[in-house]
Amino acid sequence: MARFHRLLRINLTRRETRIEEIPGEVELRFLGGKGIGTYYFFKEVPPGIDPLGPENKFIIATGPLNATTAPASSRYEIVTKSPLTGIYLDCNSGGHFAQEIKATGFDLFILEGVSEAPVVIYIRDEKVGFIDARDIWGMYIYETETHVRNMLGDPGIRVMSIGPAGENLVRFASVSNDYSRQAARGGSGAVLGSKRVKAIAVRGTKDIPVRDLRAFTRVVERAREVIFNNPWVSDQRNYGTPRSVIPVNDAGFLPVNNFTGGHLDDVSSIDQYAMDKLVVQRLSCGECPVACAKGYRRGNIGMEGPEYETIGLFGPNIGVMDPHEIAEYNYYCNQYGMDTITAGTLIGALLFSGVVGEELGREDGAGSVSGGKGKGNDRESRRRIVLELLGKITYREGIGGILAEGLKRVGDEFGISYHIPQVKGLGFPAYDPRVSEGTALVYMTADRGACHLRSWPIGRELSGILPADDLRKKVEFVVNQQNDKAAEESLIVCQFPYGIGLLDDVLAELVNEATGEDWDLKKMREVGERIWNISRLFNIREGITRKDDYLPEKFSKEGLGSGPLKGKLIDREVQDRMLDLYYELRGWSRDGVPQESTLRRLGISN
Repeated sequence: MARFHRLLRINLTRRETRIEEIPGEVELRFLGGKGIGTYYFFKEVPPGIDPLGPENKFIIATGPLNATTAPASSRYEIVTKSPLTGIYLDCNSGGHFAQEIKATGFDLFILEGVSEAPVVIYIRDEKVGFIDARDIWGMYIYETETHVRNMLGDPGIRVMSIGPAGENLVRFASVSNDYSRQAARGGSGAVLGSKRVKAIAVRGTKDIPVRDLRAFTRVVERAREVIFNNPWVSDQRNYGTPRSVIPVNDAGFLPVNNFTGGHLDDVSSIDQYAMDKLVVQRLSCGECPVACAKGYRRGNIGMEGPEYETIGLFGPNIGVMDPHEIAEYNYYCNQYGMDTITAGTLIGALLFSGVVGEELGREDGAGSVSGGKGKGNDRESRRRIVLELLGKITYREGIGGILAEGLKRVGDEFGISYHIPQVKGLGFPAYDPRVSEGTALVYMTADRGACHLRSWPIGRELSGILPADDLRKKVEFVVNQQNDKAAEESLIVCQFPYGIGLLDDVLAELVNEATGEDWDLKKMREVGERIWNISRLFNIREGITRKDDYLPEKFSKEGLGSGPLKGKLIDREVQDRMLDLYYELRGWSRDGVPQESTLRRLGISN
């Protein structure tokens, strides 16, 4: 019920497929989505493999609520080894692709090996076809999706694809579906590109049975009540993620000029009211009552977005306050198939350090077009530089060949590591971590590198719910919410309607009525803790130690340059105290290694 208990294994080298049973005990220990994907990933991917080599696997996972009428249950999870960080990677995306996967009669797809030539994988229920994709290799994302639908004669088919960035193995290339939806962080698009998979087209025709339709429908209605009683939802529905611009700026942790400042006197040109004037259509993921996505169109540029992260990192972070300019950069990243967070963070560091003008000038024979700090503010010069960089990165031309390797390589190559905002190779999202100890710890300990989606303590810190002088309570909150969020991404539902983590037992009730299983929030939290320990074990296997669990040196030595928190930093002593507490609460050694007793308690000692 609501599970098919099956996975589809696709061997690209031999162009063979195999259907396998997912054991019930695995489902009960890992729930679905991120959990089951992580289980198979850790079990099957050997230590030390090249993320862009044939031994890496690309896992697409659904959860027990996908393709049911459960609200906001339309996300899918990707698990693989990141070519950007060299460690564990999971990322997810919304839209309508997840429902189609589930309707094929499988809970999980595992891609392995490498195709001899570019290919489109066509999955229709149990039937799998391999279609020559040499003619569309090089095509942009939006054109690829339209072409695949036309080629297969089915406008309702759902398509996941990569753009030229993924084909050229840019280490922060994204995977896209439904045109503007991305599983973007960590380079999942480069993994598909290394396997020579241009697109995966999916059409499912199977019904998703639930244990008791009437009981499930009642719980669905209660879930909708929970969502609409959430005071946070109304503004999210009206404005989407751009609603974050004003409160983040007011609190002083907006990324300004490569994370040097945290506040601007005026953000009215890029706030939710300004962005709302550009909206041409309200859009929604499948089964979502919130419908927070916004459609943008100007001239030849049409897409969903921009979202807050892109506004922050391609806006104030690089000195841009024009929403149309931000949207243009967003559009090209979408078309190339590239993570806007990493691209914006990278370009911000390059502009600030002065590397860009010197290197581009050397390549085109002209003089420097950007002098770095405080210079190069001419809008057209900057716009030309940014668009040129995005193109060079995508096609690995000139300086782009180095930039495509990611933040750590760029820092080492140009001697600007001090100015690169990253943890474990993953660039910062659009929130300065110096705003609070909890936010810093989230970036320091997230399983895939610097990430704001594993926990969100800042609201409780700024409001005083988490006392400023009680570091232990802040660390406890982060640990618990990381576990909750791992479980939430195993269901897999969107955090916007339900909140971050497991905040209401309606989530357990939905799974129980859909599957006939016996879940409560305590069991789900244990699943989340189990997942978190397995991802840590994988990262340790790949060489991660305590030394990798710190913020970059800049953030412990330089305070925020502007705003109400001007001068605030997170020094190394505080980071050490937080790590000591964090490891203790997790049942890990002082070096950050899960203790045997912890693994036994979670049933994963083997």
